[in-house]
Amino acid sequence: MSENTKRILIIDDEPSTAEFIQNTLKKTGYLAYCREGGQNLMDIIYNEPPDVIIVDIDSKSIKGDEFCRDLKGDTVYGHLTVILLIPSGVSAHKINWDSIPADDYVLKPVNPDDLNLRVSLSLSRATRELDANPLSRLPGNNSIIKEIQKRIDYDKKFALAYIDLDHFKAYNDKYGFTSGDEILRMTVRIITNAVRELNQPDTFVGHIGGDDFVFIIPPQLVDEVCDRIIKNFDQIITIFYDEEDRVRGYIDSINRKGEKERFPLMTISIAVITNEKRKISHLGEASALAADLKKYAKSLKGSKYVKDMRSENTIPNEQTINDGFNNQ
Repeated sequence: MSENTKRILIIDDEPSTAEFIQNTLKKTGYLAYCREGGQNLMDIIYNEPPDVIIVDIDSKSIKGDEFCRDLKGDTVYGHLTVILLIPSGVSAHKINWDSIPADDYVLKPVNPDDLNLRVSLSLSRATRELDANPLSRLPGNNSIIKEIQKRIDYDKKFALAYIDLDHFKAYNDKYGFTSGDEILRMTVRIITNAVRELNQPDTFVGHIGGDDFVFIIPPQLVDEVCDRIIKNFDQIITIFYDEEDRVRGYIDSINRKGEKERFPLMTISIAVITNEKRKISHLGEASALAADLKKYAKSLKGSKYVKDMRSENTIPNEQTINDGFNNQ
């Protein structure tokens, strides 16, 4: 499956309706999959993030309007598109859409042409309004910029963390891009679940591209989240290597100069900046601080996070950076 294939999650307790929608969308080229309302839907969404969710407004095991409100209130995947299925005999004009933050609706019994049109239009709107990464379904660069700038403009205290995988290119070169994509999806699940478990408002997770991610959370929660991400990453990453490489603790691959080199198993680096001790006035300043800290983080061995504790106009060194070093 191509990472650009759009994923459509169908939530409906009526097997015949769900199967009809699934088959219709598959014929159009979408990856459509069904789940019942009685399951833990938010866990499913975090583990299999779709591009569009189609949900019955009044199924037996879940109220579509309540699910829609819950999803749109989620700080990580609240941007996902939701299309409600409206039962026959219910006038869409009489529904209080102000209280239901759905993106569109489809009337039952479902007309295949109308279904495909609604899904296509919803995806087009999402592409224009939100630059979601096609592999992770997380918000991309434009959304990341807006989220950072919003916090700067409102002078909110925040921690901005940049995540990068160490030796990812070497792994890709040896094991292939398909295996590399599986590691990225695994990393997305680790990051999003760590932020989700905080159960805090005004958090954010974004995907810059490749093996680069960001998250924004309250400053006082940084240590907890970084520790959890590093612990889970280090516990899982070794299963993506052959037994021989796991035992040796390294792989032989090609460096950026085209030369053969020995690379350690993959680790994760997290660089955290905050506006606790210094005022961040614009996005460029935040980017410069993060790039500075990220370079320092990647110079350290193993999985680690470093947190910028500098005040105004200081340079990074062992004393001015609080190194949350955690080598599992």
